[in-house]
Amino acid sequence: MAGMLAAWKVYEAIGISLESGQTSLYLFVKWTILDFVLLYLGWCVRIPKLRISTAMLYGLALACVFLNLNLFLLSSSVLVLALKPVGLGVASSCLRSVKSVPLVGPWIVGDSELLIDTFQLDDEHILGRHTIHILPHSLAHMNPAGKALCIDTSAVAKRAWYARFVPGSSHGHHQDRQLTIPMVINGTRPASITYAHTSFETGERQLRSVKNVKALRMETVAPYPALGNNWVLATYYLPISEEGAYEIHSVRDSRGLEFRTMAGAQATVVVGCPTAHLSWRQQGSEGDSTFAVSSGGHASICQRVSSSALGDDGAAVRLIDVVVEGYAPMDVSVVRLVNGHREAIELDGIATDEARNTGDGEWARFQRRQVTYTLSDAVLQAGEYVYRLESVRDAANHTVALSDVPGSAIMARMVVHARPRVAWASGLGMSSSPLWLSDDRQRASHHALGLQLTGQAPWTVDYTIDTGAEVLRESRTFSESKGAALDARVAGVYSLVGVRDNHCTGSGLPTDLNSVTVERAVRPMANISSTPIMARECGGEIGAHISLELTGRPPFAVHYRERNLLRHSSSRATVRVVRTHQHRHVLAVTPAVAGTYELEFFRVDDDNFPSGQPMAEVVRQVVHAQPSATIDAMRVPPMICRGEAVKVPVHLSGEAPWKLMYAVVQGGHRTVHNATEIQDERHSVDVGPLNEPGEHSVDLLRVTDARGCARELAGASAAIRVRASGPHAAFRCDTDGVRLREGEGGAHIPVALSSAEFPVELTYRRIGDDKAFRATILRASSPMSMPAHGAGQYVLVSARDTCEGTVDVVPCAVHVEPRPRVWFATKNLLNKGNGHWHLPSTCEGSTSAESMGLSLGLSGAGPWRIEYFVDYWADSNQKGNAAAVPDRSTLRSAVVLDPAVLPIDESRAPGRYRYRLSTISDERYTRPHPVSDSSALLAVEHTVTHSPVAVLRAYSKDGKPLAVGNAGTGFFNRRSRSQSVTHCLAPGQQAPTSDESAAWARARDHLPEFRIEFSGAHPPFDAWVEVIPASGKPEVVEVLAIPESSHSVALPDHIASRIGRYHLRLLRTRDALGCENRYTDTASDLVGGGIDIEYIEAPTVRPASSSPASLPSRSVCIGDILAFDLRGLGPWTIDYEYNGARRSTTATKRLFRRIADVPGNFSLTRVCHRAATNDCCSEFDDDLKYAVHDIPRVRVGRGVDVHQDILEGDLVHIPLYLTGQPPFTFTWQRRALSSDASGAAKSKILESHTVKDLDAYEYTITTSSEGTFEVTFIQDHHCQYPKA
Repeated sequence: MAGMLAAWKVYEAIGISLESGQTSLYLFVKWTILDFVLLYLGWCVRIPKLRISTAMLYGLALACVFLNLNLFLLSSSVLVLALKPVGLGVASSCLRSVKSVPLVGPWIVGDSELLIDTFQLDDEHILGRHTIHILPHSLAHMNPAGKALCIDTSAVAKRAWYARFVPGSSHGHHQDRQLTIPMVINGTRPASITYAHTSFETGERQLRSVKNVKALRMETVAPYPALGNNWVLATYYLPISEEGAYEIHSVRDSRGLEFRTMAGAQATVVVGCPTAHLSWRQQGSEGDSTFAVSSGGHASICQRVSSSALGDDGAAVRLIDVVVEGYAPMDVSVVRLVNGHREAIELDGIATDEARNTGDGEWARFQRRQVTYTLSDAVLQAGEYVYRLESVRDAANHTVALSDVPGSAIMARMVVHARPRVAWASGLGMSSSPLWLSDDRQRASHHALGLQLTGQAPWTVDYTIDTGAEVLRESRTFSESKGAALDARVAGVYSLVGVRDNHCTGSGLPTDLNSVTVERAVRPMANISSTPIMARECGGEIGAHISLELTGRPPFAVHYRERNLLRHSSSRATVRVVRTHQHRHVLAVTPAVAGTYELEFFRVDDDNFPSGQPMAEVVRQVVHAQPSATIDAMRVPPMICRGEAVKVPVHLSGEAPWKLMYAVVQGGHRTVHNATEIQDERHSVDVGPLNEPGEHSVDLLRVTDARGCARELAGASAAIRVRASGPHAAFRCDTDGVRLREGEGGAHIPVALSSAEFPVELTYRRIGDDKAFRATILRASSPMSMPAHGAGQYVLVSARDTCEGTVDVVPCAVHVEPRPRVWFATKNLLNKGNGHWHLPSTCEGSTSAESMGLSLGLSGAGPWRIEYFVDYWADSNQKGNAAAVPDRSTLRSAVVLDPAVLPIDESRAPGRYRYRLSTISDERYTRPHPVSDSSALLAVEHTVTHSPVAVLRAYSKDGKPLAVGNAGTGFFNRRSRSQSVTHCLAPGQQAPTSDESAAWARARDHLPEFRIEFSGAHPPFDAWVEVIPASGKPEVVEVLAIPESSHSVALPDHIASRIGRYHLRLLRTRDALGCENRYTDTASDLVGGGIDIEYIEAPTVRPASSSPASLPSRSVCIGDILAFDLRGLGPWTIDYEYNGARRSTTATKRLFRRIADVPGNFSLTRVCHRAATNDCCSEFDDDLKYAVHDIPRVRVGRGVDVHQDILEGDLVHIPLYLTGQPPFTFTWQRRALSSDASGAAKSKILESHTVKDLDAYEYTITTSSEGTFEVTFIQDHHCQYPKA
């Protein structure tokens, strides 16, 4: 679907682009909407492979708007200028392909404007070019690049023994490895090659010949067939098998002619290819006993560290040799991989002293030599070391990638084992606190000292134990590092000395971190002593200070039993625990109850012995308790009412009976009271009644016990707040009171409260009713209200929370609102019996006061919402009385204010209407209720009569209706729904300029007839018709007393048959009842229908001045565009003939064009009007007849590109063949040879010649020059190529 839409858009874009400067708002709007719909559908369906995000959707929409704007609204935008040639080219190619289909192709394509604008002549009018190349003399050159070569001596040793004597005899894979020297031959094929070889070792020069040259490998660079099959530019490859210097001695062809050689050419040097390999130094470890080489060639060594304990100094170790062989000096690239980390090592300028001495001879410096270089490594990092030779390069810049050489001698692998290490686990060596050995069941009798081991199992750990009396040295072996620990059962200092693993020897921790102290714990003990505590106020002991002297490791816990022997001699003692972190602790024992107390200390605990150690210490102390009194504040009420008393609970301690002194404080006044002979520990003090509002406090001052011991009390008090009054309540009603809707309950009376403590209980009643109602306000809210129990006046009776309050006696009234009412209040209604009231009848479309609306009467609280029914009876309904069923009944609603007018039916269709009120609601009664007032007017009827309707129509003289078109399109056309009639007046049919009646009669015989036709209503009719010319003053034609429904309209004679444009329209019509119908909207001045009349003359044609069709000779060439100017009113139907084929086409533009695409004859025969109600044409005989001539042609040779190689001095004949009508004029050129292999780039023009007035059909160019010969212009008697 998207593809079809895209093709459609391209078609319309190309169509509008053919009309230069044309735009289309309609196409822009249409394609923008279609693109938006397509993008929205693609976004909604959410295809997985074509999912469009919201941001992408907006971007594509903007892109579509931009593209459509350029295609359809902007005629000269950058996008249109860039895409128009491409689009026209693609479309024209498609049309030409369709047109080439036999029989149906020309019929489908027709005379497309696209083929005219994109027509191009084919490029076969000038065919062929001739290129001449002059060849040089034969030449032989060895190794033209001048590169030094190297030979792999190992590969040569594996070749067959006879290969060095028979060139090209290598077989198998050795043939690919055999070294060859390239030799360029430019000329005839060689028959024999002789070359010289000089040895590097002896300096001897030898001549060697290649007898079988055909056996050599050859690559042809460029053949020269024009000079024979033996002339080539080729490269021959000379095989060699030993080192030395090579140079050409002589080259001869089959005729014995010797080739030229390059003067001053250097000899080609062939040296042995460099090689290198790695070798472990068996003595290279320099005494390191850990270095070893396995049978597989891999080495291993222990990691070296800078530690005097191990005897290492951190110096590098010479372990491996790099052996290099070749033409010195040489460079070697070595890669060292340490645990995967790559490091490149470049060894530059490796050579021996012998190689640096070049005085032995000219060629001795190229001899092959062997050099050894030793690599050193510090091996300070543990892991895998890999040495690999990457490449080797000799002095002649021969680089050999050793990674491609088979064998393992280029890589060496060594494993560096890490030194093992041992350390205390969990930071034991860093802690200054010792580990304790204890005999308690909750503590350990030994410790596992954890170890951290690194290295390879098994490990042997050496350690010492310093017990103070002696130092023990021990060792232990572990097979795995997990769970490795030393078992410490002996007290002392444990120190790590060293460690060994499977490969190497390591060391322990530093001296300050490698020791752990283990000590034996002693049992805890407690020494106890006591001192009595004497009372300050009165004599006697009130307790004791018990001193605890503790030995052991804190924290300590001392357990004892406390027992009062005076009161609880036979009961269970109270067990208490004293916990402390100090070695000396003082415990104060002051019981609140008097008696003889026994404290039995039976156990002491410390950190090493949590299970405790038994002890038996007893302390006895006689205690005389002091009197005391406190107030139970939780039981004292925080607030009381004015005039109330309160009881304050007091708890006493000591020996009964007690005396209590207390004070009551209010404001600045203080009253002291005494209570005596109090026997019970729990006593209540009576305070009040309190009549002063505000804050009061009760303070306990002194207590005295039975021994006469008095004690001053501090901080024993209670606060009491006394309220000044209770709550106050009052109604908060408006002046109108509370309004209640009829039939509904649930009204609430608003109330206001002040000085209240919630909840508050209210009592109220209705005046005239003795029944009281109660309501409880639970919390403060806005607003607060009480339920109303029906209509009437309500008054408050009382209000109370914790205290009695006061009320406002102002009453609040509750009213019931009446329901809203509605009725018709329109005046001048007519009573036609049966209780039906009617508005006066009106004509259709009338705007009188009676037809505008119905007045309403309203009561209630506006605005009001009204629902009403509109019943309609059409004139066709035979039961046009009140009992008949209406054709249509519609329920409508309206919101109105007082005064209100109910609108009547907006359509005002003829018929009888009845308006019935249904429901009403207002601001108080929001739910609609039916209108049912028998005393009010609730229904009104209204009758609308038809207005006369007429239309203008056009007929031919034989009474047939004329085909008309719609002329009311366009946004700015002031005529609405008008019809158009176009009539062609042939020469002699126009109205005469004089008043000759016979001439007028002849003219009227050809004119159409216009009639006015009425439908329905009541005759006779009157009509007013306006005639508006395109230029001039409008005229109104009155047609009165028309008895029938159809009547002819006679136009004024002076405009009946003049060429031009007119418009006929109906202004108004009227029937016998006086109802009028106006066809012009005075508000917008729009014309309601009508007929556009246009009288046109017969069309004519003449050749366009800028077209070859205007030439007097009437001769044109293929590719010329024949253009003609069309006169008259379009569209036109044009008949023409091309090579005997008659064709007809329709033109909508005033410029008619056709392309001359084949030779022959073209003639335009007739042009006609087709848009008129009648056809009229203009015919042409031989005035527009043209001869179409073919374009001349020329062929260079056979019409193809020819490349010819010649020797210096040879002549070449280039024939030219011409086609057309003599005499001919043409231009040929010679261009320099192009360096571009494709020939696309034009080279420099060396010479150019023009041959004029040639009557022959052949021409020959004779030359011995080098270059490309081609024809650029040709002209015959009629035409030329290329066109000017």
